[in-house]
Amino acid sequence: MANTSMPQPADNLRIRLSRIGSPVIKIPAPSKEAVELSSSDMKIQYDVQVTVRRPDATVDVCVSMTYLYLNMQVFSGSLTSTFEVVGLASFINANEGEDRFRIENDFLPMLINIAFSTTRGFFARELQDTALAPYPFPIISMDSIQKRTRYQLI
Repeated sequence: MANTSMPQPADNLRIRLSRIGSPVIKIPAPSKEAVELSSSDMKIQYDVQVTVRRPDATVDVCVSMTYLYLNMQVFSGSLTSTFEVVGLASFINANEGEDRFRIENDFLPMLINIAFSTTRGFFARELQDTALAPYPFPIISMDSIQKRTRYQLI
């Protein structure tokens, strides 16, 4: 069944970053003493998963970041940022049984950008005093991030 309520004007959009948490370090960074790295052999990967939770009026944005050195993972971690969105359900247009949905007021790129920057900062601090300290995760364009973002509606 489609959501037929009218979206609220953007002026009424109220969002709050309610939690930064659930950090997961799958592969810890090597120590400075363990390995010497070169930027020419370093690659990065990232992934963004957005979960829109209608019943809770929240949006979770989980950002995963991975460093590869000579195609071997040398660090992998993720961090979830949770945003409360007042009246979230009124912004969502979805049909039952379909995997697709539309947000009437496109605030998701803003939330993704905030979460991505927050994750970059969190892991910059996490990587201090490791072999990866000289290689902060690069700034990525919003267009590139959007192409690597997956969405789920609950």
